[in-house]
Amino acid sequence: DMSLPSICKPTPLISCLLLFCLTAAKCNTKIIRLVHVGDELREVNGNLITHKRPDEISQILSQSQGSITLKIIPAVVEEDKLKESRVYLRALFDYTPFDDKATPCQEAGLPFKRGDILQVVSQEDTTWWQAKKVGDCNLRAALIPSTQFQERYLILPLLRRSFRLKKDRQSAPGEAHTPDANHTDFLIYEEVTQYLPRPSERPRLIVLIGSLGARITELKQKVIAENPRHYGLAVPHTTRARKCHEREGVEYHFITKAAFEADIQNGKFIEYGEYKDNLYGTSLESINRVLDQNKVCLVDVQPEALKTLRTADFKPFIIFARPRIYLTQKKQLGSSSSLKRMEECYGHWVDYVLVREDPVSALAELQVVLERVQMEPQWVPVSWVRS
Repeated sequence: DMSLPSICKPTPLISCLLLFCLTAAKCNTKIIRLVHVGDELREVNGNLITHKRPDEISQILSQSQGSITLKIIPAVVEEDKLKESRVYLRALFDYTPFDDKATPCQEAGLPFKRGDILQVVSQEDTTWWQAKKVGDCNLRAALIPSTQFQERYLILPLLRRSFRLKKDRQSAPGEAHTPDANHTDFLIYEEVTQYLPRPSERPRLIVLIGSLGARITELKQKVIAENPRHYGLAVPHTTRARKCHEREGVEYHFITKAAFEADIQNGKFIEYGEYKDNLYGTSLESINRVLDQNKVCLVDVQPEALKTLRTADFKPFIIFARPRIYLTQKKQLGSSSSLKRMEECYGHWVDYVLVREDPVSALAELQVVLERVQMEPQWVPVSWVRS
């Protein structure tokens, strides 16, 4: 009935829940397709529901016998406006609505994994947003927790723990520190957009991380050796003496220990270390030198270096390489622990996971991925493009 005046417009949350209630009630598929997010539901079987809560509406629908009569006012949404309102987010955590007691309707929730790209179609509700998973064949929007709601959910246990510590230490000097949500980094969502370097722009930096068992240095060197005109190596710096067959700027940049330590203080190295009383390090300057030649620079680093490299200037594509089978049980235990820590701390920054089966297949897979990065748009943080 399009002539009905607007008494109380249901929130987008209720409209989204309606779709899932109809599905749960096993309504005809053709009928479900006629209902869209944003439509105004006024009556169910003659009962006015404009002031009812989502759980009350769900109960009415589930208890209805026989045919269900709905009175709905279709939403008037301009297609162009809808497209402009779309936001894409990379999920930085796993979410299972059936494990979430806070969700208004578990069937209406959208399960997702860390790294999934979510297309947000409505953020009108401050607690629950409506989104679709990019690449999912299901075109219907579902509910995901908003950033604000998820932050409150994550900080609550910290506040409770802080309160217990403070209570336990009341007789002791000093007070327990209360975490501040504004100063706590929670991994929730990252706004992203698709990006492909233009011919006038530098190539994206390729960063490989992984365990020793994956032999990523060997993979990197083989890629460069097969196509040295297209791929380049960031030549490292060292304080050791140059050998007779070595050339400055080819195998290493040879500098004094004093100069090396000065560069450390000036933040010129993405990482460095000491081996047999000699210092070795990879500098930002070496990486930029390769990229400025319009070559794709490949670096393999410790995961801690990602904080320095993950910038709009480099726009790195991060590949996590790991072996499928370890050589010995002892190595397996150590590598498993290292891999688990790496995935927990830095997995949300990884763009691709390369599972090394054998040297030949790993190299072939890596080459395919590298070509795809240069030929097809990839998801990157919005800040890299807008900056």
